[in-house]
Amino acid sequence: MIEQAKLLVDALSNVLPIIFLLLLGVLLRRTSFIRPETVDDFKKLIVNITLPAVLFMAFSGVDLELRYLVISGSVFILCLLALLAGRLIGPIVGIQSPYFPLLLSGFEAGMLGYAIYGAVYGQESIFRFGIVDLGQVLFVFLVMVPLLERFESGPTPFRVTLLGFIRTPVILAILGGILFAQLGLTEALRTNSVGNSVFETLTLLGALTTPLVALYIGFELQLRSGSQRDPVLTTVIRLAIWITIGIVMNLVLINRLLDLEIGFQSAILTMFVLPPPFVMPLFMSKASVEERNYVLNTLTLATVFALFFFAIVTIVYQPT
Repeated sequence: MIEQAKLLVDALSNVLPIIFLLLLGVLLRRTSFIRPETVDDFKKLIVNITLPAVLFMAFSGVDLELRYLVISGSVFILCLLALLAGRLIGPIVGIQSPYFPLLLSGFEAGMLGYAIYGAVYGQESIFRFGIVDLGQVLFVFLVMVPLLERFESGPTPFRVTLLGFIRTPVILAILGGILFAQLGLTEALRTNSVGNSVFETLTLLGALTTPLVALYIGFELQLRSGSQRDPVLTTVIRLAIWITIGIVMNLVLINRLLDLEIGFQSAILTMFVLPPPFVMPLFMSKASVEERNYVLNTLTLATVFALFFFAIVTIVYQPT
């Protein structure tokens, strides 16, 4: 009993700093201390500067192995399967929204996953989460976004979609970090005082990611009007699917077949408890108010659930 209580306290202590920052974000919204436009600027800063800085630093010091690509490819395929499964599950559970299958696939790694994983497991472990993220980023840009755009304005040429993916700051940062590591540039620049100063600057910028993300999410975290039945059901189904997949994937793929360290297992389950991508509402200008509220409320509930289940992940895979 005492041991269980200690585990619970440890889990809460891992996520409490993030929860406090989320609550501060809620307070900032309720008191109108900052404007929504300012929070939008937070997001631009995160997506274009601080998160790419984290990812560049993480991948610039890693020797990538071929087996890592198996993880990325597996996540991409699993997202596709979840999307297809959603089309079958929706009618069975009585959810008719065309957005339901999309809400079962993809994860909000950029605006939440990296922040909570890095805060608990350390910035030096971010590359593991990044390996897992590559697969779902491919899915979001090459499958989810084109489907969302089809709802809005019809099909988008594949070339445009591909270019949009390649030009994403997060992808450029990962590719740049990999290139630096493979060419030996990281080690060479680290021995130079000016080069080392550049890396230290990137480290300082990256440290802003977690607090900015938490404030942004706290500011945006709110339930809209309408029935909560479908958002709750969607969130529960999503978590049931992905937690099951995560446990099986860790036991079979990560542990037995690839024989990778436990850090990858914590990265996979962290990813799989995350909410759907926050980008979805941006492609819903033609959706009805009910559909929009359904998606927004699902994102809100899934975010709250994600923090709870991430605390459990930190118990199962305790940070060292």
